[in-house]
Amino acid sequence: MNKYLEFFKTLHDEVAPTGYLGRGSHYSVLRSVVWHDNLQHPLTKPVYHDLAIIWDEDHDIRVIEVVKLLYFAGLITPAIIVGERKGSFTLLVSEQTVEEAGKKWLSRYQQAIEEITQSLDDPWSAEVASINSRDHGIINDNYEKVSQYLQTINMLWQLGIKPVQ
Repeated sequence: MNKYLEFFKTLHDEVAPTGYLGRGSHYSVLRSVVWHDNLQHPLTKPVYHDLAIIWDEDHDIRVIEVVKLLYFAGLITPAIIVGERKGSFTLLVSEQTVEEAGKKWLSRYQQAIEEITQSLDDPWSAEVASINSRDHGIINDNYEKVSQYLQTINMLWQLGIKPVQ
C-alpha cells in the first residue's frame, strides 16, 4: 500500500484500473487527523477525516500535491472525494455540507480551491460540487453508474469527519 503523504494514513489503495467505469477508474482512501468540522469550524478535540481519491487510468499522483495544499490551508475537511481528470480537479462534498453551508459558502470555498489549483506549476481548473450533483466531471461515464460508484465508496468508508475512538 502506498504512503502518499506523511500525515495521512492510507486505508485503501487501488493502484491500477479496476473494471470498466470511465476510463479505468479506481480509488484510494486516506485518513488524516483534523481540528475542524466539515464547515471548517474549529473543534475542541481532534477528529478523523477520511477522503477518497478517484484515479483515472493514468493514476496521476499530482493530485496528492493538491490534497497536501488543501490540508495545510485548512480547506480539506469539507471534501469527501477528490480527483483529477484531463487537467481538471474535482472536489466533492456531502449533500449535508451543501445544505448546512449554503450557496454563498460553497462559492467562496470554490474560489479558495481554484486559488490552490491555479498556484500549481501546471495549473488545473477546479470544480466543487455535491456528491449528488449531475454536473461534476470526476468520472466520464453514465451518471447513474458514476453516482452508484461514488455513493458505494462513501457508504463503505463513511467518508468525511468522524470521531477519534
